[in-house]
Amino acid sequence: MNWFCDIHSVRRLGTELVSVLMGALPEGPVRRVVVKPNWVSHETDPDFPIHALVTSTALIDATIEACIRRYASLESVLVADVPLQSCDWSLLTKQAGIDRLMAKYGGLGRPHVTVRDLRMNRVRMVDGYVTRDSSSHDFGDPLGYCDVILDDQSFLDPVCQAKASFRVSDYSPEETQSSHRKGFHRYRISRSLLECDLFINMAKMKTHQKAGITGALKNLVGINGNKAYLVHYKAGRPGAGGDEFPPDVEWPVVLQTRVRHWAQGRSRLLFEALQTAWRAFRRIYGIEVRATRDRIGRRFLISGGSWYGNDSIWRMIYDLNRVLLYGRPEGGVLAVTPQRQYVVVVDGITAGEGNGPLQPLPVETGIVAVSDNPFIVDLVLCRLMGFDYRKIPQLSHHREFGEDSWGDLDPSAITVRMDGEGFTGIESLPVLRSFLPSAGWRGHIEREATPLVA
Repeated sequence: MNWFCDIHSVRRLGTELVSVLMGALPEGPVRRVVVKPNWVSHETDPDFPIHALVTSTALIDATIEACIRRYASLESVLVADVPLQSCDWSLLTKQAGIDRLMAKYGGLGRPHVTVRDLRMNRVRMVDGYVTRDSSSHDFGDPLGYCDVILDDQSFLDPVCQAKASFRVSDYSPEETQSSHRKGFHRYRISRSLLECDLFINMAKMKTHQKAGITGALKNLVGINGNKAYLVHYKAGRPGAGGDEFPPDVEWPVVLQTRVRHWAQGRSRLLFEALQTAWRAFRRIYGIEVRATRDRIGRRFLISGGSWYGNDSIWRMIYDLNRVLLYGRPEGGVLAVTPQRQYVVVVDGITAGEGNGPLQPLPVETGIVAVSDNPFIVDLVLCRLMGFDYRKIPQLSHHREFGEDSWGDLDPSAITVRMDGEGFTGIESLPVLRSFLPSAGWRGHIEREATPLVA
């Protein structure tokens, strides 16, 4: 397979960025383009700033410009994502400058450029308590959603067991179970994304609590309109068939998690009282939940699959990448051949380390990566961040993705160009910086990892 991956220093590119992006775009007649950024959430804490949290709007702008110049037959560009349920969309658009992007292209006749929040539902979250938000209606896919059927082709199916219970934090376990059980696996995908000719995956270079890193592969969680369909972990400890907690988890953490799940959706006063008790417990036992640089080495809360032993999330990630590659425009069962063209543009201008993806500590890396293969670009990012891809499940299982497909590659034979210089093999690339992993991954994924001393 003749996959490509180029790394460019933004400092050197300047106004050449649009030209570089044009060169990365595939050939052929393209009428409908989808640009999928990482718009996970609005900024909630200045220690984890918006420019480390979401895809650079300037880079999105340059990508739109590149598409307009590249494709004479272009009719539409949809820039869209499915943020977290707790995301304040109005605030996000202001913080990230998305509103300026909307104003710039709003009056353009052809191609028609649209910016969209593709969540099927919006909620409000106050101190962890979730309630339905019916204050606005400017969200969702106007074309609707359809189920893509994987069933026994799902990477989750081999780990479906009677005692294993799939979960997504803050979402209904019943709804998750209804879409994922033995021989039955479905995802609810935005039709606008499935109907495009070209999908541009605009990921963000960050560490990730549950997946180790988030790049091109992980960014596809935003094609699914209902977050309850996205399996993040199996309930319980490893000895009981789960991967929710590490083996040495303390019982109060398990108790708090179970009580929190039980209280969600019940009386708000009860939920707030329990939250107050949990905060008091954290102070007494010195358990941190906010990973600023001065607290990064302390004792952290690790739950919800946020550790190196998570064996579920990489399977869901692979499912969604398979959906994107082989999902038919109308949904239903997967096709046997790719259904749309694809390219990755990764924002590493300001990357994120530490307790990502929601608490990224900014790292001014100053790079943009482009590729036509999400596995290759994520292998490259992993190396640049100083991690060992063999210790990150979403990368170490790459050959299982499918023969003659994206994951069918040899990391030692990959050819990469970095600012015009050629490199062969992942290990030949430089380490830009030894990134701080998330708490549950520290001491396990670094290139020369040694066990942490308690």
